[in-house]
Amino acid sequence: MAVAAPARRSTAAPAPAPSRTKPPKRKAPARKPQRARAVPAPAPARAPSRRAPARRPAPKRAPATTRPKLAVVAGRTAVAVGQLPDSSLVVRMTRGRAWIAVLGVLLVGIVALNVATLSFAASAGKIDEQITSLEQENTMLESREAKDFSTARIRNEGAAAGLAMPTAEDPRLVEFEPADVATAASRLAAAGG
Repeated sequence: MAVAAPARRSTAAPAPAPSRTKPPKRKAPARKPQRARAVPAPAPARAPSRRAPARRPAPKRAPATTRPKLAVVAGRTAVAVGQLPDSSLVVRMTRGRAWIAVLGVLLVGIVALNVATLSFAASAGKIDEQITSLEQENTMLESREAKDFSTARIRNEGAAAGLAMPTAEDPRLVEFEPADVATAASRLAAAGG
């Protein structure tokens, strides 16, 4: 009957426990040996062929605008904002007492912004009330004006003053001669005008 041999104990020291503060080191993967590439043999010399005509240089294009496009600016801003929490300034600030001051200033700013918004809303409400009252006053004044300057009232007051409404006649062309002007001027002079 065969007897199993006892397992050999390793004389090497046990592996150290991984550190909690440092990540474990990883071994670089082994590289595969590269095969030598065959160099192609030079092509046999050919007889000279017809020469291609010389190309004209391409016309120069106007330079593109130097102003970056909105998408590029937005992308750069997003990257900068994404890297902001990892910056050393923010890390040092959040671990110290300066963070309390920054949060206090931000909260005071938010409260001030809300107060300003409410004051603007209140003043906008007052302005709306004034607009409504002025529109009502305008409507009342327009109705009073229509009553005071109505055609019926003007006819009645004109008749009381001895005036008559003109008759609706077709306009006609009055013809005159230069001698008529002299006659009219002499009549006006005689009348004392």
